[in-house]
Amino acid sequence: MTKTKNTASEFIARSTHGIRSFFEGNLYPALIAAGVLIGHVTALEFYFFIPIILSASVALFICETSKPFIPVLLTFVYLVNLKHSPGFPSWSDYYTRTYVVVTAAVLFSLLFISAVYFYARRIIPKMHPKKTPLFLPLTLLSAAFILNGILTSGWKPINLVFGIAEAAVFFVLFYLFYYGLEKESINRLLDYVCYVSLLAATVLFGEIIFMYLTNDAIFSEAGTLRKESISLGWGISNPIGNALVILIPMLMLGAARCRYAPVYLIATLFTSLATFMTLSRNAIILCGIILTASFITIYMMSDIRKPMAITFGTGVGLLLIAALIFADKLTELLSYFSSAGTTDSGRFKLWSDSFKNFLSAPVFGRGFFDWGDMSGNEMASFLPNMSHNTFFQLISSMGILGLGSYAYYRVKSMLPFFKRISREKLMLLYSVLVLLLGSLFDNFIFYFHSAFLYVLVLAIVFRMNDYEEEWIKSHADDDSYGDGNTDDDVREDEEDEDDDYYI
Repeated sequence: MTKTKNTASEFIARSTHGIRSFFEGNLYPALIAAGVLIGHVTALEFYFFIPIILSASVALFICETSKPFIPVLLTFVYLVNLKHSPGFPSWSDYYTRTYVVVTAAVLFSLLFISAVYFYARRIIPKMHPKKTPLFLPLTLLSAAFILNGILTSGWKPINLVFGIAEAAVFFVLFYLFYYGLEKESINRLLDYVCYVSLLAATVLFGEIIFMYLTNDAIFSEAGTLRKESISLGWGISNPIGNALVILIPMLMLGAARCRYAPVYLIATLFTSLATFMTLSRNAIILCGIILTASFITIYMMSDIRKPMAITFGTGVGLLLIAALIFADKLTELLSYFSSAGTTDSGRFKLWSDSFKNFLSAPVFGRGFFDWGDMSGNEMASFLPNMSHNTFFQLISSMGILGLGSYAYYRVKSMLPFFKRISREKLMLLYSVLVLLLGSLFDNFIFYFHSAFLYVLVLAIVFRMNDYEEEWIKSHADDDSYGDGNTDDDVREDEEDEDDDYYI
C-alpha cells in the first residue's frame, strides 16, 4: 500500500513538473500568440479564448512564478476583432450574448480564483508596508482611483467599478510580477520578455496586414487612406500605434541580448512600418524618436553594430526604392498628414471641459463617468469619455487627490531607472516613456491593456535593483569591488550562471 502511494506521489510530482516546465518554457507563449492571431483573423476568438484563459488559470494555480501569465496578459486583448467589436465601428452585441457572457464569467471566475490563490501563497506573505516597494504611493493612487467622483451629484456605481479596475492594474498586477518573478533569473527574465514582445509584435503586424487586405472602408474612392476607418476591433488608430511603438525598445533590447539579432532587428523594422500604417500622428512621431534613441543606445552599448548596419541599411534602401516606385500613392498617403497638419482634433475643448470639471469638484474630481453625452466615445461602450491628457484626466476625474497621488507615484516609480543606469534600464525606460509621452495627448495610461507592459517593465526594473543591491552586499568584502565596473560585474556574474537564450 505504501509503495502504491509513493508511486502515485512520484507520478503526480513528475506530471506537475512537466506541466510547469511547459508553461514556463518558450513554446507556450508561441502557442498563445498563434491562438490569438488565428482567433482574431477567423473571428472564432471565442473558441480560442477558452483554452487561453483556462491555461492561464492552471498556470497560476500550479506554478511558483507568474512568468506564464506574461504572454496571456500582453496578447489576449488582441483576440477582439472588427466583426465582433463592442466599439467603433461595429458596435456589435456579440460579447453580450448569453453563451458568451456565461462562458466568460465562468472562465474569468476560475482565473480570479487562481490569481487569488497565487497571491495568497506567493505574494501576500511577503508584503510589508515598510519593505514593499511603492507600497505607500500605490496605496494612495489606488485610493484616489476608487474615490473618483465621490460626493458629487454625478457619481455612479460604475465609477467605483472602474476605479477598482484601475487600481487592480496599477497595484495588483505590479505585485503579481514583482513578487511573482522573485525567483526568476534577471537575464532569463529579460530575454523572455523580449521574446514575448517579439510574439506580440508579430500578432499586431499580422492583424494590421489582415485589416488592410479585408477592410475596404480604409480606402477612399480616390485611393487615399481613411484614418477614421482604421480599427482592429480592440482599438482604433492611436491605441494600435501606441501598442506597436511601446514594443520597439523591447525588440531592440532583444536584438542586443539574444543570439538571433537579425530576427529582432527585422521585427523592429516591420513594427515601425506597421506604426506608419496606423496613420497615428502621435505614434509616428514617437516611433521616430524612440527608434532613433534605441538605435543609438544599442549601437553604442552592444556588439551587434554590423547586423544593425546591414539590417537597417537594407530596410532603408528598400523603403527608398518602394517610395520611388509608388511615388504617386505615397503622395496621396502623405496628403492626409498635410491636411491634418497640427490640428488639435478637439483636444483643447476636452482640456477646457476637464478644467471646468475640476473647478466644480476640486478634491475628488467629477469621476470618470460624468461627462454627460457619451455618444462621442469611439473606443467601446463600456469605457468613459476621457480628456486625452494625463494631467487633465487626473484633475477632472480624481481631483487634487488624484493629481497629488499620481505625481508622488510617478516620481517614486521612475527613480529605479536611474539608479546604476545600464543599457537594459535605458531600453526599459524608453518603453515606459512611449506610454507616458503618448498619454499626454491620449488616454493610454487609463486604458487597461495599454498599461500591462508598462506595469511588467516597472516590476522588472525594481527586481533588477534588488538583485544589484544583493550583489553589492555579497561582494562588499571582495578586494576587486570598487573598481568602477559594478554594473558590468553584476551582469557578467549572472550571465555566468545563465547561458541559455530565448529566440
